[in-house]
Amino acid sequence: FVDTGIRSGTDVLKALALGARAVFIGRPILYGLASGGQDGVRRVLDILKRELVYDMACCGLTSIDQINKDILYKH
Repeated sequence: FVDTGIRSGTDVLKALALGARAVFIGRPILYGLASGGQDGVRRVLDILKRELVYDMACCGLTSIDQINKDILYKH
């Protein structure tokens, strides 16, 4: 698992591609809670999900199970 620095759906995708089986997302959730309560948390989770789905689509993936290190590009 990865428990630091996850701020976006893209970060989730990268962590999973590197082999994480789970990621913990704290700070964005707390920001949503502080700014909008329960609705703010829902909004943050929706944004993260949309980012992850979009990034997966850009990689030609349709399922979380398809995420692996082959989608990573070493610059």
